[in-house]
Amino acid sequence: PGVLYIAIFTALTCFLISYFLAPIVKYIGESFNIVDFPNHRKVHTKPIVRIGGLSILISFFLCLLITKELPNFNSLFAEYSDNLNIILLGAFCFFLVGFHDDIFKSPPLFRLILQFAIAFFVSYKGLTFPDLNFYLPYFGEINMMLSPFVGCLFAAIWIVSITNSINWLDGIDGLSSGFCLILTLGLLSIMNLNGNILGILFYSCLGGSIVGFLIRNFKPAYYIMGDCGSNFLGFTLSTSSLTFLKHPTLNTIPIYYLILIFSLPVFDMCFVILNRLLNRKSIFQADRGHIHHRLLDLNFKYEELIFVLYFYSFISVSLGIANLNKYLN
Repeated sequence: PGVLYIAIFTALTCFLISYFLAPIVKYIGESFNIVDFPNHRKVHTKPIVRIGGLSILISFFLCLLITKELPNFNSLFAEYSDNLNIILLGAFCFFLVGFHDDIFKSPPLFRLILQFAIAFFVSYKGLTFPDLNFYLPYFGEINMMLSPFVGCLFAAIWIVSITNSINWLDGIDGLSSGFCLILTLGLLSIMNLNGNILGILFYSCLGGSIVGFLIRNFKPAYYIMGDCGSNFLGFTLSTSSLTFLKHPTLNTIPIYYLILIFSLPVFDMCFVILNRLLNRKSIFQADRGHIHHRLLDLNFKYEELIFVLYFYSFISVSLGIANLNKYLN
C-alpha cells in the first residue's frame, strides 16, 4: 500500500509539473523560433512550437530523481542502479539528438548514425537484448541463446527501430503520445502484478509526465512534442521494456508479445518502408503513407481516427501484457 500511495503521488506530481511547464516551454520555442510549419503532410494550419517533449523530460527526470532519495527507496534504486543510470543517460542523449533535429533539421542519415552509436553504447553497457523465446508451429517453444555481440546488435536495432516508429507515428495531435501513455499504463499494470516496485515508480513517473503533456496536445494542440519528445519516449519505452519484461531466471523474453505491445508504430513503420521501397523512393522521404494519413484520406474525422487507433492500441497492449504476465509467472 505504501508503494501504491507513493506511485500515485509521483504520477500526480509529474502530471502537474509537465502540465504547468507548458507555457514556459512554449515561450522558449516561440522566442527561438523552434516551430513546426504547416505543409501538405501536417494537420495543423499554423506554426506550432515543436519542443513539447521538454516538459515530459524535465518532469520525468525530476520526479524520478527525487523519488530515488526518499527513505527506504535508496537500496531499491541501488540494486538496479547500473541499468537505470544507462536508461536515463541514453534517454537524455536521444532527447538531445531529437532536440538538435527540432532546431536545425539535421539530415536523416546523420541522425540515424547518432542513434545507432548511442544504442550500441547503452547495449554494450548492459541494456542488451535478452535471449529470445518464441513459438513455431510443429517445433513448439524455442529459446534462442544470443551471443553478447548479437544481443547488443539486436538491442541497438530494437531501440532505434522503436524510437523512429514512435517518431513517425507523431503525425497527428495526440496520437503518438496517447499510444505511449496506453503502453506505459500497460507496463505499469504488469509491474504491479509482479510486485516490481522500481518498475511501478518508473512507469508512474513516465505516465504522469505524458498525461501532463497529452492534455495540451489534443487537437487543437497547444504545442507538439517534436523529435526530442518522441526520441525520449521511444528510447525510454524500448529500453525499459527490455529491462523489466525479461524472465527473472531464464533471461529470455517472448519476442512475439514484445512486438505485439508495440505493434501500432511497428506495423506502421514496416508498411511505410515497404511501400516506399516498392515505389522506388528513399525510405527517408516523408510522405502521406502513414496509417493516420490514410485514415484521414478515407474521410475519418479526427475524433474517429483517434478512437480507432487508441482502441487498437488498448487491445494489442492488453493482449501482449496478459501473455507476458503469464510468461513471467
